[in-house]
Amino acid sequence: MTRAVLALTLVLLVASTAAVAQVQSKPVVGHFAGGYAMPQGGAAELVDNGWNISGGATFRLSNAFGLRLDLGYSWFDATRQALDSANSGAVVRVDDGWASMGNLSFDGLYEFGGKGHIGGYFGAGLSIYSRYWALTREAIISGIWCDPWTGWCYPYTTVGDAISDNDRLTKLGYNAVLGITFPLRSGKQLYLEGAFHSMNTDPKRTEYLPILFGFRW
Repeated sequence: MTRAVLALTLVLLVASTAAVAQVQSKPVVGHFAGGYAMPQGGAAELVDNGWNISGGATFRLSNAFGLRLDLGYSWFDATRQALDSANSGAVVRVDDGWASMGNLSFDGLYEFGGKGHIGGYFGAGLSIYSRYWALTREAIISGIWCDPWTGWCYPYTTVGDAISDNDRLTKLGYNAVLGITFPLRSGKQLYLEGAFHSMNTDPKRTEYLPILFGFRW
């Protein structure tokens, strides 16, 4: 009985030492992803589906728990409904527009599975968001262009987009993430993630949902 207890104690000690070594050998996990971004709620009336890129790092507190820092950028084109609304009663008509969302998110993360098999994670936290939108119109743009080799300068006239109206807003909000991880032979991972972002704006919250495919190392 004593030998069995000693053997079990030794096994547990070795296992716990290996687990601690695993955490200490990989305390920080980097990630980078890109994919589709879908506006939600009232934002879906103003912008079409767009794209998102994001990257950051997870600082592991244990095998299961960690703190994740994520920096993301999303781009959306304006809908026809938004352009028609902007042109209602306007003196200068706009013909295009777009919006972007930047986020810096701080999340608590729980990871499960993995260790050479398919795993996953979920988490939530606070974000700092920066929203920018612009409406543009086609305009005749003129100026002076100087050749850097000869130093000669020439007047030019071209047709391009000029900003008719724009706005930038920075506010807090929250986000939630859910991901599936796929192991690679190198020990790194591919992952598929869905993230929900909500920025605290009036009268409606600015919300969007990126679906991302990425790489963890």
